[in-house]
Amino acid sequence: MSAAPAFLPLRIALLPLDERPVCSRLPAQIAAVAGATMLLPPTMLMPRLREPGDADALGAWLVKAARDADAAVVSLETLGHGGLIASRTQPYPVAAVTARWQILVEIAAAGTPLHAVTLITRTPDSDDAMEEPGYWNPHGPALHRLSAELHRGEHSHERRTEELVAAREAVPPAVRSDFACRRLRNHALNLTAVELAATGVLDSLVVGADDTAPWAVATAELEQLQLWRSRLESDDRVFVRPGADEATATLVARTLLGLLDRGPVTVRIEAIDPSGLARVAPYENIPVGQTAAGQVEACGATVHKGPDPDLHLLVHTPDGDGDWAVGPLTTRSATAAQTAHALAERAVTLLRAGHSVAVADCAQPNGGDPLLVDALLRTGLSHRLTAYAGWNTAGNALGTAVAHAVTAVAARRAGRFDERAHLDLLAHRFIEDRGYMTRVRTEIRTALGSVPGRHDHVPDDHPLLGRLADGLTRYAGELPGFHARITPGSVRLPWRRTFEADFDVSTGPAAWTTSDPTPTAATNTEETR
Repeated sequence: MSAAPAFLPLRIALLPLDERPVCSRLPAQIAAVAGATMLLPPTMLMPRLREPGDADALGAWLVKAARDADAAVVSLETLGHGGLIASRTQPYPVAAVTARWQILVEIAAAGTPLHAVTLITRTPDSDDAMEEPGYWNPHGPALHRLSAELHRGEHSHERRTEELVAAREAVPPAVRSDFACRRLRNHALNLTAVELAATGVLDSLVVGADDTAPWAVATAELEQLQLWRSRLESDDRVFVRPGADEATATLVARTLLGLLDRGPVTVRIEAIDPSGLARVAPYENIPVGQTAAGQVEACGATVHKGPDPDLHLLVHTPDGDGDWAVGPLTTRSATAAQTAHALAERAVTLLRAGHSVAVADCAQPNGGDPLLVDALLRTGLSHRLTAYAGWNTAGNALGTAVAHAVTAVAARRAGRFDERAHLDLLAHRFIEDRGYMTRVRTEIRTALGSVPGRHDHVPDDHPLLGRLADGLTRYAGELPGFHARITPGSVRLPWRRTFEADFDVSTGPAAWTTSDPTPTAATNTEETR
């Protein structure tokens, strides 16, 4: 097992979207693949679910940390509001937020490269107010319908006057007003962020949109931001695409590619059924192939359509079969099994030919497809992948897989590749995305009697946490080639809900052999738990 050679250390200051592991641990894991260190703010300053972080103190920390860093990656929501959820729930005026953003000018003037993310406010189709303004319970679904009709109303050939009137009447006037004003404020801030990139304060800006749909006010705002990006001739530094929680990870990859400076990384986007790249994944508003290309560009890499790319990105495209968080699947079709097996075979062919391969598992939202993951594991070569991800939305999975993979490619070129950090991250994704999200989580939610489509609450001392840890430990032991181990006592639920889990994993020497097994055909259409 090799480690990164002794070079001058690379340090990146990160102001995360919030305190969840995907916003802080995941970027640090990706940085570690290139032997880089992440500078993170003190936990006491960060938000705690609906409680905003100390935005002013976080800004002061960022100024100091940027002086000691080679670059900085910044969530503008955290810098301006104190966190992602605070940006949705706190009525901060535009002037107050932009005043906090002024420290970015100071940091940029000092010569520290700045990469930032800002998000288009979402309108989820749910009456769960855990991450939204209180009126989301009960008005969330009605606001989601209103959002769609407002967007349709802006297109004369799609306008549905009666439906728009009915959608407005279904939401109380005070709620409609707050909803619209909140969106207006955040859209104005997003435009300001685009200006910061266009004027050179930001070296790059990712504008993300999560939990949206083809018809939604968020989609209209995304289109408007894309127009301003073009008007300002900033297509090379402003990236507008679906996704949110993975955005800091993609920017860490982009930052590392710039710091390592070993030339462009080219990525070929592939699918077993190429037409699948034209499908729109749940909770998103553009075809998954466009999302993939946007994530590649956001990471600082280049989409390559010819032969011999630096990286093959295999996309397991949306199949419309369900949602692992809302309605876990119990049976699968023969076609789904064949597609999964074919993708695993394609990965094996590329790996044996010496290519770098990343797999983005977008078949269903909120978890990795067991048919695909189990087929990959049966090959005995899953530990030789350059990346795998299959969590939450297609944008989350694609951004994570691409960020990990392009960082690994660039780090190998620069002689800074840390194989242990890479395997730890790869194992973490298999364990979380398949082991937890599509196996253990279902068992835990069933035992809790959790309501489908709604978040639950699990206290820190709940006895089911032991069962959760046991399940993850068993699954880690099933990963061939990784010798993966869950650190005892590390398993927790960061937001005291079952939607996401956190844990520490370490891997041992990979058993790479010259005679690799051939993948076994996936013939069973019953879901395996």
